[in-house]
Amino acid sequence: MTDRLIEDARIVSATGVREGSIAIDDGQIRAVGPDVASEYGDATDVIDAAGKIALPGVVDIHNHLHDPDLFPTDIDFASQTASAAAGGVTTVVELPTQSPITSPDAFRKKRDECAELAHIDFGLVAGNVEEADIDVEGIMAEGTRDFKTFTAEPYLASDETIVSLMDAVGNAGGKVRVHCETQGILDHARASIDEGTPDVYMESRPLEAELDAINRMGWFAEYAECPLHVVHVSSGSGAREGGRFKSRSNVPVTLETCPHYLAFSAEDVDEKGPFLKVNPSLKSPEEVDRLWDAVRDGTIDLVASEHFPTNREDREHGWENIWEPYAGLPSIETMLEFLVSAGVHEDRLSWTRLHELVCSRPAREAGIYPRKGSLQEGADADIVLVREDQYTVSADDLQYVGGWTPYEGREWSARVDTVIANGDVIASDHEVRSSPGRGEFLSRP
Repeated sequence: MTDRLIEDARIVSATGVREGSIAIDDGQIRAVGPDVASEYGDATDVIDAAGKIALPGVVDIHNHLHDPDLFPTDIDFASQTASAAAGGVTTVVELPTQSPITSPDAFRKKRDECAELAHIDFGLVAGNVEEADIDVEGIMAEGTRDFKTFTAEPYLASDETIVSLMDAVGNAGGKVRVHCETQGILDHARASIDEGTPDVYMESRPLEAELDAINRMGWFAEYAECPLHVVHVSSGSGAREGGRFKSRSNVPVTLETCPHYLAFSAEDVDEKGPFLKVNPSLKSPEEVDRLWDAVRDGTIDLVASEHFPTNREDREHGWENIWEPYAGLPSIETMLEFLVSAGVHEDRLSWTRLHELVCSRPAREAGIYPRKGSLQEGADADIVLVREDQYTVSADDLQYVGGWTPYEGREWSARVDTVIANGDVIASDHEVRSSPGRGEFLSRP
């Protein structure tokens, strides 16, 4: 007898949307298709998914979920992976925040801490690399292929360090992720600003800082023969800059953007102030439109949340002094609903393109496809059911413990209904039904 049957869903794949059912057994997908229900109708549990969309569980490869030395005690890998699960994210690849992960020992320590707290399966990225003399092969042997570095403070690495890191990582078969803003341009922009109101923050991180750094990192990667992943591209112009290297480089170059760069522009800061403080900063409405174009046409390879958790009271201080709060937005729980509402339902994206952006392509980049990011037979039974439903976004309805969302008051047309991970129902309508420690570490050597 089959463990679970999802019946009469609209199943999204790389080739289209079709009506059908999904049979689940022993944590894996056993069968997918229009005739599955007749063969597996004796399942122990049957979920009626009539009218609902079935996607692979979202794979989010850029998020900040755990840093005991930085985050308040209520913000840890348990509470943040619970928020992820509520939003249909069933796999995360987590990045360092303040505490560096630049040695095998540090990697093992964080891996063990997170394994005790994880609601969902997870991988880790090494970083933030500021010096090149790290044990790249030793860290990779612990289960990662990715290393994060910065061209800007607070984790600024010199050009020589970045090239040396790329050389070592490329030779070992890994990939370097880079935060692309040129510090010299940021310094010059900041030097002319005396005010502390939220509107000046965008002036302190101009578009040109991103464009210059993406360009330089493209050449660095080509010179060092190291695959490059540009994180959180904030502008359509930045996407085009990176796209030049995708078409000509001798190594893979992938470009990532995040929901907030598609949802908000600099003009929204008057209303939301410090609740839109993020690095790189938000750009003009015209750049937002160009970024949507880049997402639609494939210049942008994938979307990741770049989730950064803070409590509401810590953000409020930014109304008086925008330089005080940390930059970053909570977005892992709202990412899928935003992309369906503002992307698919507004005819900016097809369902298959959404599947590629948040399921299959990030899983490939993480080295875990087709186990994750697909609804193929034999894949992990990580599935999210989405219902088309009009509602107003409110932080009170979210699992996220920080007490706020930048999307407060927005009208959306999609709601995460049911989330299944490894065959288990772990969340329903943003109520989490799993426990810390059920998720497993995914080795990605």
